[in-house]
Amino acid sequence: MEQTGAKASMSRRAWLKAAGAGAAILAGQGCMFLGDGPVQAPPKPDLKTKAARNLKLGIMSGVYASFPVDEAARRIREDGFSNVVLESQFADVKFDAAKPDWDAARKIVTALDKQEIRVAGLFGYYNVIDPVTERRRHGEQRMECLLNNWKRFGQPIISTETGSFNPQSEFSDHPDNYTEKGYIACRDAFARLARMAEKTGAIVAIEVYWRNVIDSIERAERLFKDVPSPSLKLTMDPCNYYRKDDLARMQPMLDEMFKRLGKQTVLAHAKDVKAAAEGTDLPAAGQGVLDYPLYLRHLAALDKELDLVIEHLQLKDVARARDYVKSQYARV
Repeated sequence: MEQTGAKASMSRRAWLKAAGAGAAILAGQGCMFLGDGPVQAPPKPDLKTKAARNLKLGIMSGVYASFPVDEAARRIREDGFSNVVLESQFADVKFDAAKPDWDAARKIVTALDKQEIRVAGLFGYYNVIDPVTERRRHGEQRMECLLNNWKRFGQPIISTETGSFNPQSEFSDHPDNYTEKGYIACRDAFARLARMAEKTGAIVAIEVYWRNVIDSIERAERLFKDVPSPSLKLTMDPCNYYRKDDLARMQPMLDEMFKRLGKQTVLAHAKDVKAAAEGTDLPAAGQGVLDYPLYLRHLAALDKELDLVIEHLQLKDVARARDYVKSQYARV
């Protein structure tokens, strides 16, 4: 018998409530409604799938510097790379950001474009707190040129180290690196670069290294808090964080690295790390102890496209290092 009035209204409300609850349960179980009934929703991609889809393998262009640019570009493509960090030095053409030759830059970019090779980043490395003033200013001039003209290369990311007060080498440590005064000098240098980059849409991507001023997860996190700019980001290279005694803490350090710095990552490097008499060595991928499956899992978990650039190798070692890194994708 048909119900009317308040009873009918209550009945309809009760039915809708029950139907809604059922739909919520099905949705929570990965189901959705199609037509007259529920069907299973497609599963979310796992980390292995995300790694294969999002991590684009590239290489430092300097590995091919002995070749004319057209041949270098062809070899890069034949070797299976889709992108390069551009160092702009080839046998027949060189680009010096301190004395820019835009015809040379155009020739380099055109050669890469013909082989469908993207520029993943620009090589802007210099010692931002170099105690040798003339050398520091030369580096600043190069960096400023790249910040102001990155559109000519089609890539806003410009990588650099964070520097050392050691007058002989920016890759050697110095007592002043680890002082508060040293940190402040480095922070101020990057605040200035970030302001310049914001004006052009460029991105300065710092690379942490344990012998530099920004030597640790803690200092890198502090720098990003102190300079909260969309134009200051990270080139992720976990090998650089490990002092010799840290290698026994490989996995927890990797976890902490990505927990605190992962969201800042715009570019990633692929090399290796191993203990050495005076700290650590940084050989090519597959010649050290870096936990590559865990590293790639963390990169994949960022859930965005990233260029993963192989470095610290010579031409004769390209195929081995490439195949090693590619083999690690299957272990994610």
